[in-house]
Amino acid sequence: MAFEFTFLGSGTSQGVPIIGKEYPAEYLANPKNWRTRPSIYVATEAVKLVVDTTPDFRTQVLRENIRWLDAVIFTHAHADHIMGLDDCRRFCDLRGGTALPILANEDTMTDLRRVFKYAFHSGPWPKGYFIPEEKLITEPFTIGDLEITPLPLPHGRFTTLGFLFVQAGKKRLAYLNDCKEVPLPVVEQVRGCEVVVLDALRHAPHYTHMCLDEALTAARRIDAGRTYLTHLTHDYDHDKSQTELPPGVWLAFDGLKVKCD
Repeated sequence: MAFEFTFLGSGTSQGVPIIGKEYPAEYLANPKNWRTRPSIYVATEAVKLVVDTTPDFRTQVLRENIRWLDAVIFTHAHADHIMGLDDCRRFCDLRGGTALPILANEDTMTDLRRVFKYAFHSGPWPKGYFIPEEKLITEPFTIGDLEITPLPLPHGRFTTLGFLFVQAGKKRLAYLNDCKEVPLPVVEQVRGCEVVVLDALRHAPHYTHMCLDEALTAARRIDAGRTYLTHLTHDYDHDKSQTELPPGVWLAFDGLKVKCD
């Protein structure tokens, strides 16, 4: 009943370091301060999937040596979460030239159909092209040995989806990224899960993301066994910032693997 997930990326929409900014040499010397766009890879004995396909997706997949996917699940359709989708053409090849299930709500699927119009159609598809199998998220669903519950989250003018992953009745992971807050009904749904991942963009408040104080408040309410903070700007100097966090809360970093048994 093993459950493991990997932070493919832990940074913001621009990544860290951002273009055209000077950083202290000691900051750049720490590989944990190099953050690609945010995504996770979830693996059990029965299923392998990713949540979001960032512009860095190919690099992330090669770095983690991921060679198979059963599905892609999307939180929302902002560029930092979808623009690597075409790289999934290789997973279609590895699946014998068959379609890869793509799961999203109606708003996100509408945007995917628009941005990747050449792929989202009734076929046929040329050999080697990306072939999506659309699956709309309207309620909790099952993939392999995982029961996955979509969780609506406020993100400025948009509503994104967080996800609760349950395996054999155990709340393994709540992935709550890109949100201004965790509404109380969602807190109740995920309370006491083994691991929660929370948006914690920066120290100062932001219009569409939780800042550090807001993320720590959400963490206390959820009371997970372990809490990881992601979608991080260069406000965080990983090793120094980690020492300032309360017990049970960690900064994510690219390539971090988290296991639940």
